[in-house]
Amino acid sequence: MGRLSAFLLVITLVAMSVGPLLAPPSPSDSPIETFDTSGRALVDFTVSDISFGNVSSAASTFTQPDGNSVDYIYVRETISLTFEFRNAGTRLDPADAVGTMEVWHPIGFVVESWTVNLSLAGGQSTVESVDWTPMAAHSHLSDDGTLGGGYILRGSVDAGVLDGNEVNDVYDENIIVALYHDRVENSLCGDVDGDGSVDCPNALSVPMWVGAGYDVGNDFSIKDEGQFQMLSSSTSAEGNRHLQIASDSGVYISSRNDRMWWAWPDANQNCNDGFDSLGYGQNDGTLSNAYGIYICTVQVKGFEFVSLQARVQAWGTMGQGDELSLEANTGLSQERLNLSEATIGATSGDWTPVIWNMTDVFPNSNYGLAFHFSSDNNDATQGIHVDDLMLFGIERVDEYTIDLDCDEPANGVFNVIPADPSPPSIRCTMTNNGYVSVSPTIHSKVDNSSWMSQFPIRIDSTDPVDFDNTVTMMPVDPGNTSEFWVNLSIPAGSNVETVNWSIWLNDSVNAQNKGQRHYDVNVVSSYSARFRQANIVTPALTLPPAATGNVTMTLQNTGNEDVGWTFGAYFNDPLWSNSNLEWFDSSGAPATSIMVPRGVTVDVIAQFTAPVDAVPGPVEITLLTNAVPPASAQATWSIQIEVPSVSDLSISAMTADVTAPSNGQMVQVEMTLVNNGNSDENYNLSLLADNRLDATLSIISTGLLDAFGGDTTVYLILPMPYGLRPDIYLIEVTATSESDPNYDVVQQIRLTVPPTYELIVEDLDMSGQTFSPGDSCRTGKWEITNIGNMDDRFSIAVDHPDTITVELRDINGQPLSPAETSVVAPGSSYNVTFCYAFVEGTQGDQTLSLTGTSLNYDGTGDAPSDTGSAVFDVGTQGWINVVGQGPMVIDRAIQTETLTFELHNRHPTVSQQIRLDVSANEMTAYGFNPRIVESDREFQLGPDQRRIITVEIEPSEVALLNLPFAEITRNFTLEIDADLDTVEYRQEITFIRMQSEAEDTASGSGIVGIIGVIFGVLVVIALLFVFVRIIMGTQQIEDEVVSLADYQTSLEGKYREIAPAPDIMSAPTMAPVQDSFSSPTPAPVETIHAPSPTSQAPAPSGPPLPEGGLPDGWTMDQWQHYGQQWLDQQGL
Repeated sequence: MGRLSAFLLVITLVAMSVGPLLAPPSPSDSPIETFDTSGRALVDFTVSDISFGNVSSAASTFTQPDGNSVDYIYVRETISLTFEFRNAGTRLDPADAVGTMEVWHPIGFVVESWTVNLSLAGGQSTVESVDWTPMAAHSHLSDDGTLGGGYILRGSVDAGVLDGNEVNDVYDENIIVALYHDRVENSLCGDVDGDGSVDCPNALSVPMWVGAGYDVGNDFSIKDEGQFQMLSSSTSAEGNRHLQIASDSGVYISSRNDRMWWAWPDANQNCNDGFDSLGYGQNDGTLSNAYGIYICTVQVKGFEFVSLQARVQAWGTMGQGDELSLEANTGLSQERLNLSEATIGATSGDWTPVIWNMTDVFPNSNYGLAFHFSSDNNDATQGIHVDDLMLFGIERVDEYTIDLDCDEPANGVFNVIPADPSPPSIRCTMTNNGYVSVSPTIHSKVDNSSWMSQFPIRIDSTDPVDFDNTVTMMPVDPGNTSEFWVNLSIPAGSNVETVNWSIWLNDSVNAQNKGQRHYDVNVVSSYSARFRQANIVTPALTLPPAATGNVTMTLQNTGNEDVGWTFGAYFNDPLWSNSNLEWFDSSGAPATSIMVPRGVTVDVIAQFTAPVDAVPGPVEITLLTNAVPPASAQATWSIQIEVPSVSDLSISAMTADVTAPSNGQMVQVEMTLVNNGNSDENYNLSLLADNRLDATLSIISTGLLDAFGGDTTVYLILPMPYGLRPDIYLIEVTATSESDPNYDVVQQIRLTVPPTYELIVEDLDMSGQTFSPGDSCRTGKWEITNIGNMDDRFSIAVDHPDTITVELRDINGQPLSPAETSVVAPGSSYNVTFCYAFVEGTQGDQTLSLTGTSLNYDGTGDAPSDTGSAVFDVGTQGWINVVGQGPMVIDRAIQTETLTFELHNRHPTVSQQIRLDVSANEMTAYGFNPRIVESDREFQLGPDQRRIITVEIEPSEVALLNLPFAEITRNFTLEIDADLDTVEYRQEITFIRMQSEAEDTASGSGIVGIIGVIFGVLVVIALLFVFVRIIMGTQQIEDEVVSLADYQTSLEGKYREIAPAPDIMSAPTMAPVQDSFSSPTPAPVETIHAPSPTSQAPAPSGPPLPEGGLPDGWTMDQWQHYGQQWLDQQGL
């Protein structure tokens, strides 16, 4: 036993000695650390690592779509931040440094900051931990599920001049701050499946999910706890429970409108003790009544977030028309993420994350969150399961930063001279990086107080009324940019020096500086001046030609040396020169040069005299002042002198006194207009005169007259109309400037009208009428007008060829003797009645003249007279041609015999209205009445057109039996009255008397006697019928003729008067007196071809002859048969 014990002791000691040699070396136990020390600094402080979270408060982990993971924390939850500082230098003794641990908001301001004093030798490190509670979330979940955003954890170290490597003095680490994560583990609901126990066996917590079933179509009426139930399942997306709307083995219920509210029960009944992430809630009265406890719904405040995203996990399916959604509900309106339309897993446990970007969901309102279930009466399924709600967002914070970007000079230095004409001007843009609208205040100043007392700085920004060196901008919305300008005027006479010009922006509430810029302004030595108008107006002067005016100028020596100054000018108009300008000092003494100390201002006077030929318009003048050598500087100022348009017109008439009779002889008065003004000008001419003068001007406008002497001629036209009262008339001709209607010039003309004796005898227009020779005398009226201005009488004389017979008559129709008028007043007229006729056989144009001569004239010169004429177309003019069918024989009684005539309008261009009539006195005496068919009585015949017209005659048996001779030849006349011609066509007809059969015996049988009696009666009746018809026919013709008695025609209406035909069976009588426009009554022309009697006619019988014997054209034979009818018509 002893040996064995000794052996074992030796083996144990050997193993213990060899063991350390066999073990691998430990880095922490190694006396020399594995750092590369070649070329390293003696002192090199660095931040080697930053981490967050610990065992008691661990960070959460989020899996990105690419499979990587990222850590994050929650808002308003305290987290431990760990910073590791290390001295990576090679110096063995400790070196001191200051470590800074900061939390930076992404928009650029420090949220929290801590510092620590370090003392580390080369190779040593230390770990510093601080606790931080983020008060605003900063996270963002993209549509593809990538989580980003977050604050910046920044560690920095400062070892001063000892630090040999400053590149690694700062280390940043990102930390994402989420809004909330609800694992959907707690809920409050009823007995959904009806088994007698609630289906949400969870303890009340903050927050939780509270179910409610609403009436369909009424979101304010709760009928039960709803169909949502909490399912304990190991396959939940997060934790051990999740929500479903149907039992595991069943399907959801139809016709439901259910919500599972994100809420919590509040024992204090004020909804103020909600969870920190979202703050206060809102009491839901209907939900509280349903459960009998005070329930607050979680309220998301949309206006507190720059962005907001929700993520929920789900699986399952819904029937057609049914949906399960995540709902944002303000109480009055809702927006939803419909999970039924999302691409999610359909099988149990196939959880799919669904993301809802809620940034634009009620961004200005509070709203609650709920899972909403709705179903109709159709297909139902096991439904969708939901779990694991996460909220990510960026909360608004009041702090902000800006980006200040300015157009800066090279090297930040401005080189200027006193009163620099191009002073420094800086344009800056300010960008609001914050989440709220801000109104920063712009400040600017220079460090020379003497400059500031002259208010040299002007700021132009969005503020429309404030422009001094401190201006508050109008609000700038988040992310927007506003620009402003800062201008610095250099005071006159400034010393040669360098001043500092500062521009900075402060918060307008807490005056915290947000950005600044500093520039050096170097004032160099110079000669300069400010030369300007003392009272700036445009135009500086208004000078007509040859006028004089003064312009007061101020001259300030803005340079840093005393210097003398001379003066001059440039003109843009060659008519102007320095000879039109003189300079005077403020006392009025002529000045060629003035000595001005630096910074001093003096007045000088520029006196201008306009050229005599200055034209209208602005004259641009540059006034200048030059430094007297050896100094070299110049200042200028531009002014404008307006030369107005000067209107100056002269009018001169050849004579201002005119005497002219009122005789219709035009008188012209020549006037010359000369433009003496300084501009080309147009003058409008007007006339003021007695309107009875009918005066006019040859032109109504002068047209453009050249300046300085342009002229034109205008004529006053006096028609001297007849009848002007003897008097003196004043006429004013006015020329008015078109450019200046207030300027006009008047020329007066004096017109004397003496007593005037004048007359006019009218020319009678007889065109369009034709006259037949041999007609009875027809009457006309000839007008003589007194166109003088005095009462007058006129003698009358007529001149005519032998083919015309004329007789002057008075108003009573008696011969006018003596041949003179009564007194005719001025402007009145006297109608001379005359009766005229044309000798048989007259053809062609016949001229009749009437001459009136003044009887009351004053005896000076020849007596005033005038002659009027009338031209008559007498006889056929050849425009209408008639072709008849020649002589005709009628030897038996027939109902109607027709005769045709062809009428031809030979005029090549003019249509003529044709009117037809028949004169048949020769035939009607024997009972034959030719007539024109109704359709041919009147018609229009075109140029070179022809027409056949028809005349009908009905020879009766009685008329033929009672012819006085075996045969007689008689004529009727076809009278054609056309617009341009009058034609008569004579048609000859021979009538053969019919023979009656001799009676066989004077006696006979009774029957023959009876027949004879009857025949006699019939003959008597027939004779009576013929007699009545003759009378009626004659009356009809007479009526037709009389009805045409008043028919008139004229050249305008293309109608012609048709004279009445003489009475049937009456002797020819003298035609009544007619006026000059009445058509003549054509004399009937009859030709009776009767055979010469072989024996003496029997003694006359029948009615007694009238006192004058047989009527003209009648025979005893006719008188025996128709005399009584004539006597009856004559009333004898």
